[in-house]
Amino acid sequence: MKTSNLFLYAKLALVCLGLFISSCSSESFEEATDENNQPQAVKKYFGDTPVFVTADANGGWISDDMHFEKDQLSDTPRGSLLNIVPNAEIESKLSLASFANKWSNNTVVYRISNLNNNLRSELQKAMSEWSTKTNVRFKERTNESTYVTISESTDVCSGCGRATIGSRGSSGTLLLGRNAGSSLIAHEIGHTLGFLHEQTRPDRDDYVRIVFSNIKPGFEGNFTKSSSALLTTKQFDIKSIMMYHPYAFGIDRSKPTIVDVRTNQPYTGAQETISPLDIEGTNSVYPSSTNPNPDNICEGVADYVSGQRYNVGDRVIYNGYLYELDFSAWNRIGKCGTTVQPVDKCAGVADYNRNTTYKPGDKVVYNNTLYTLTDANRWKNEGACGS
Repeated sequence: MKTSNLFLYAKLALVCLGLFISSCSSESFEEATDENNQPQAVKKYFGDTPVFVTADANGGWISDDMHFEKDQLSDTPRGSLLNIVPNAEIESKLSLASFANKWSNNTVVYRISNLNNNLRSELQKAMSEWSTKTNVRFKERTNESTYVTISESTDVCSGCGRATIGSRGSSGTLLLGRNAGSSLIAHEIGHTLGFLHEQTRPDRDDYVRIVFSNIKPGFEGNFTKSSSALLTTKQFDIKSIMMYHPYAFGIDRSKPTIVDVRTNQPYTGAQETISPLDIEGTNSVYPSSTNPNPDNICEGVADYVSGQRYNVGDRVIYNGYLYELDFSAWNRIGKCGTTVQPVDKCAGVADYNRNTTYKPGDKVVYNNTLYTLTDANRWKNEGACGS
C-alpha cells in the first residue's frame, strides 16, 4: 500500500500504502542472511494478505526488512473488516484486536538506543524528508509509553535495515546497518508508519513485470501479490520510497528481477526519495488535524454510511461521536459539539495483561489504544492514546 499509491488494506481497512510486502533492496537481505543456512519460510497472513516469514528468537516473524510480532499474523486470513461499524466491540482476546496501528497525533515517538554519528546524521535527514513533505512529525521520547526504539545492528552494510509495522506500544523497533543511508532509513520509517511494499499491489502487473526466473530460489515469496487491497491513490508508483529495487533478490547483479513493462528494462528512482504519490498517500492516512471550528470537532464531517468504502485516515460521525479509521478499527476522537481536550485519555491506565482477569467497566491500554470491557465481555475501542 503505498505511500505513493497508498493502499488501503480494503479488506482490513489497512493501508498498503503502495508499500507492499517484500524487501528494502537487493542488498538488505543478502547482506544480513546466510543463504546456505536460510531457515524455511512459512506462509502466514497479515490481515488477509499472505506473507512468507521465518521465526525469530523472540517469538516474532521476519519477512525480509519487516518484523512482525506474533499477534500481527495468523495462520488463516482474518476476513474482511471493510464493513466494520464505528464503536464496534471486538473479541475478548485483545491479542486479536488489530494487526497494525497508526501513530497518534501524526507523531512518531522514538528512542535512540545506540547509533554511530553517521547513522544519527542520516536518521535526521530521513526524518526531515518525511516531516517536511507530509503531515508526519517526530518526537524524541521523554516518558511516552508508546515509542519505537532505533538501534544499530552488527551488519556492516549500506542497504540493510528492519522495522516493525506500525505503532506497537513500547515494542516497536527500527534496526539499521552501520552504514545505512537516509534513503534506506526513510524506507524503514515508512514501515514504522504502517506501510508495506509497493510492488505487491494488485495492479502491479500493469506497470512492472516480475522476472521469477531471475529470483534466487527460496525468495520468490517476497514478490507475492495482494489480490484484495483497495487503492487510495489511482496510480502505481514505480518511484515510491517503498518500491523494490529492480535487482532485488536476483541470482546475480546483471539480471533484474523487476522490469518496467513499458521498456522491458530495469527502472531508476525507487527508494531514492519520497515521491509525490508517497506524499499524497501518507497525507491521506495521516491527515491534517486542522478543524475549521475549534468548538465542534465534527464540523464538516459527514455521517457514517453503511457499506461505503472508507480509507485509513477518513473521519465520520456515528451516534454523535467523531471517529477516525485506523488500519483495522475506528478510533473514537470525541463527542460532536465539543473540542478535544489536550489530555491523554490513557493516562493512569495500565497496559493489557492477558494473565489478568478483567470485569466489565475495566479499562486497559493495548497497542496505544484505550479499551473498555463491556457487560458482554467484549472490548470496546475508545480511541488512540494521546487523542
